[in-house]
Amino acid sequence: MIVILARLAIRPGTSAPFLHTAKQLVEASRQEPGCTGYELLVDGDGRYAFLERYLDEDAAAAHRKTDHFRTLGRALGEFIEGKPELLSLHGIPQGHP
Repeated sequence: MIVILARLAIRPGTSAPFLHTAKQLVEASRQEPGCTGYELLVDGDGRYAFLERYLDEDAAAAHRKTDHFRTLGRALGEFIEGKPELLSLHGIPQGHP
């Protein structure tokens, strides 16, 4: 299992168009083979995060090559302030010490 947390801040005054585009990305990504979860989250400071879950590294890599990721991800870029913070986590197999 691969889990990716992408945290980002958006420019002031862009929350409505950001959310419109981000929700399209979430819905399209949830349909991908190998994607087991894709959520859009917000914290108390107004920073957003995408929480993504994939069966394996191949599924995560395939996500980054989809048309919807490239198109909608590019569209989201105009709302993002600064560089997104990415955290990639791997599941620990059962029985692993």
